[in-house]
Amino acid sequence: MKLKGAKAVHYESGPDMTSLVDVVMVLLIFLMLVGKFEKNKVYLVSDLPITSAGASTAQVDPNEIPKEPVVINLSSPTPETFRAFVGQINSSEEADLAGKLAGLLKGMIANGRKLDDIQVFIKPARNVRYTSIVKVYTAVIKAGFTKIGFQTSEG
Repeated sequence: MKLKGAKAVHYESGPDMTSLVDVVMVLLIFLMLVGKFEKNKVYLVSDLPITSAGASTAQVDPNEIPKEPVVINLSSPTPETFRAFVGQINSSEEADLAGKLAGLLKGMIANGRKLDDIQVFIKPARNVRYTSIVKVYTAVIKAGFTKIGFQTSEG
């Protein structure tokens, strides 16, 4: 007499997919580690010079001021202090930085730039604390700038 138990019923459900999933996961992890992570950019960077006979049919106004952003480089000599650099502006106090940035904004507007066209980017170094970033951000707002963003440091 032959007994029929749990082993008697066997369903063939296809090939074993465990090894395939393992290989795919290893490839995925490898590609994530090897891939180059690019920093976020606000605009597309082009190495091509602007020419009057370019591919575009738009006329270039020679009197137009280019819309270059104002980049505030922020470093931290000690954990409690910061130093902000913008062109010739060099400051380590929030009120002093706000006054100097207000003068910079006034000069930019006097030279024909519109407030809506001026972008400010705060670019802190790796060792800068958030409290220093907030102080610089507050100084930029007090100076009168309206378009403020952040950039990451390379490296």
